[in-house]
Amino acid sequence: MAINRVLERPQDYTSIDYDGLWKKLLSDLFEEFVLFFAPDLFEDIDFLRKFRLAK
Repeated sequence: MAINRVLERPQDYTSIDYDGLWKKLLSDLFEEFVLFFAPDLFEDIDFLRKFRLAK
């Protein structure tokens, strides 16, 4: 099993994006997230289909 790291880019912290890192983390590791938290649904999901995160 590969170990993935999610690194934040340096940015101006005057306006903090509190949930941006979590959205990136879930979008990058969504398949692993579903496999861990909902293994019974994993086989039913088409991961090749595109999805869009809410802003």
